[in-house]
Amino acid sequence: MTAFGGIFLLWFIKTAGCDVVYTDYIRIVAEYLPDVTDPSKFFVPDILTRIPITFLQRLINVKLFAYSVTFDRVCAAAGLWGCALVIAFYMRKERLSALWFVPIAAVIFSLNKWEIILNGTAWAHVAAFALFFLNYYLLDRYYGRQRPEGGNFASGLGARLRDGGGNAGSNVGSNVGSNIVSGEESRALKSSLYALPFIMLLFAGEYIASYAAIMLAAYGFCFFMKKRSGDTAAEGIYLRGFLCTLAAIGLYLLSRHFAVWEHAGTTDKSLFEVIAEDPLFIPRLFIKSFAGTVLGTEAINNFRGSGMPLSDNGVLLLGLLVIAAYIFAIVLYIRHRLWERTLFPMILMLSGGFNHVLVTASRWIFLSESYGLSSRYGAQFMIGVIGILLTLALCIKDRDADGENREMGFAKLTVSLLITLMFLFGNCFTSYLEMGVAPYREENYTKLQQVVFNYRDYEPEELADCLEWGKSEETMYKALEILEDNKLNVFSYMER
Repeated sequence: MTAFGGIFLLWFIKTAGCDVVYTDYIRIVAEYLPDVTDPSKFFVPDILTRIPITFLQRLINVKLFAYSVTFDRVCAAAGLWGCALVIAFYMRKERLSALWFVPIAAVIFSLNKWEIILNGTAWAHVAAFALFFLNYYLLDRYYGRQRPEGGNFASGLGARLRDGGGNAGSNVGSNVGSNIVSGEESRALKSSLYALPFIMLLFAGEYIASYAAIMLAAYGFCFFMKKRSGDTAAEGIYLRGFLCTLAAIGLYLLSRHFAVWEHAGTTDKSLFEVIAEDPLFIPRLFIKSFAGTVLGTEAINNFRGSGMPLSDNGVLLLGLLVIAAYIFAIVLYIRHRLWERTLFPMILMLSGGFNHVLVTASRWIFLSESYGLSSRYGAQFMIGVIGILLTLALCIKDRDADGENREMGFAKLTVSLLITLMFLFGNCFTSYLEMGVAPYREENYTKLQQVVFNYRDYEPEELADCLEWGKSEETMYKALEILEDNKLNVFSYMER
């Protein structure tokens, strides 16, 4: 299934895009090309805000592919494939049915992320999400481990619950047995947990904020649980992991202190002025952002066919349903005591929810209620949805293993399946519509190739409009001249 999803994204890249720079590529070309080996561009105080790994990837792209946008898009697709691969490993560890991977794959490979895929400048962010998943999984793997000699928190608690005759105890005991970790693997896990926060600095950029917040909370929880169980060795491991994460976010904040940020199309009003004028603006922006996890922008705008959109109230209702799904899954997670054996689903749900908060808090300045529906946020919002689906899968698995499980009655089972179907069909419908739009996107990119190649024939305003560039004209012409003089991108394969 992961291979199929990767192939599907590659097909979409080929069908919907042509190799041509536009929008944020203009800034990148003007700032970093043609000399991609110039150390003065790398060794700057705000380097961590500039995604250090992109310097290496850009060097490869320029030297081997004449600065190909397609290469960046393939890297973005690889990042989504990496997310799916981590989920597949987790599901295998938890012995979940492969059928549950169908709705999860529909979410991961959904074309509600078409913009973040086709605008290849975001490839490093998608790769960062895959690394986040890996870090969450490795922490969960270590948390749920069972030593051969026994004595870890999960197995000890499971034994105590079994002695009390509870169903939860048998479920915990049966599942942690699959988490046995050898001494050598345990050492590798610890080393990875210490190193990954610093590796994130190469990929994550500003997204490291949500990652660090979740990881610090997770380490704090693990430390508390191990302290209660008397596992002093594990206490030290989680404390060191906490400190490594704290050090990583500290380094990023130090680097960010030297950065200068530019935003186009933002308001000059303060948050309090915006709230005073429209008290419901922020709540509506927040709620609508959840709707995008089910239906992408294209599906919302053409929900009833012939260009007839889903109503504004319909978008709000859909967002509220997704929020309700979050609450339902979190309640199930707690009532089924899943935290006794696995943290991964809860970490994903908290991470996804926190991303909605961050987008609302940072993007209200554009004064658009629908800003959170943008395809560019599809990858970070999908994290919480995957956590919801994994929680439902684990709870239903427990019910299947024990027909007398009173925590998962018929009503909860029905709601769980309805939530799953909502995400499955919503994302499949979105992908179906985007597949139909793909040829038209390719046509637009083909026209854009001609515009870029003949950029001197256009007026500055017209050229900027075609390139979706809203900043300095001087920067725009500098970037195009760099490409032309060095025969990069469209100038490497088109002839006059």
